[in-house]
Amino acid sequence: MIHAKSGMKYRRREVLTAVLFLLPALSLFLVFKYYPLIDNFRISLTNWNFFSEHKTFVGLQNFINIFSSDTFWKILKNTFFYTICSTFISVVIGFFLAISLFRMKGRLPRILKTLLFVPNVTTASAMAILWMWIFDPDFGLSGQIFSALGKASPRWLLDSDLAMWVIISLSVWRSMGYVMLIYMSGLSGINDEIYEAARIDGASSTQQVFRITLPLLKPTSYFLILTMFIQAMQVFDIVSVMTGGGPYDSTNVLNLYIYQMAFGRSRAGYAAALSVILFLILLLCTVIQQILSRKKEESYA
Repeated sequence: MIHAKSGMKYRRREVLTAVLFLLPALSLFLVFKYYPLIDNFRISLTNWNFFSEHKTFVGLQNFINIFSSDTFWKILKNTFFYTICSTFISVVIGFFLAISLFRMKGRLPRILKTLLFVPNVTTASAMAILWMWIFDPDFGLSGQIFSALGKASPRWLLDSDLAMWVIISLSVWRSMGYVMLIYMSGLSGINDEIYEAARIDGASSTQQVFRITLPLLKPTSYFLILTMFIQAMQVFDIVSVMTGGGPYDSTNVLNLYIYQMAFGRSRAGYAAALSVILFLILLLCTVIQQILSRKKEESYA
């Protein structure tokens, strides 16, 4: 009993010491992470313009107005279209880049890896300005190429059918190097003996990729899809710089729409309600992805 009591005392001291060390960081986390989240939900139930001292309580009226708005549904569709396309294309291209460069030796693959990863660490707004020049129909690279062919360049960013694809192409260019490096890290954990056994059995390179590499890299693929999906859902900077959501809201996305409502039209309550919806969408997507990945792991166990 004496030993048990002394053990309990030691454990309490350890817990208390841990809490004291964690308290400063935990306090900052609560103040700057959870309090704004809770306060944002409170603001979403009010009609406020940032400047008035009084916040008029309107209940769920902001959410009713949002879900009855055609603009919201159009922007939500744009957001999912951008997210799904950019995530899928980035993961596919990054995977095949990783496969192509993984077993290459010498300086060339190292140079290529660096060049492919540089866009990921470059400021998004700077890359957006570069992309605007590339697709400029008069003075940019696109204009020069079409002029050399004797044709007029499309007005890429002014065409509601093409503008979103230009933005997606920039997103893919920025993220495929990151995907490549994560896949290469996963490839380094696969035992070469598995491939040797497959080659002895007569498996071709293509069969090895689809029968061995892809199944063994499924946890890596789930991680990349989840993280990139969440990141893409929150896109703001490249859309803001390149199109501002135009033309006619054809490239507008939720994060930019929240900014426009909050600081462009001073509708803080409406913008807060939009951000709550975005948070719930991201939370739901995360839960679904976790459930699916857990089921897959159990099926392979």
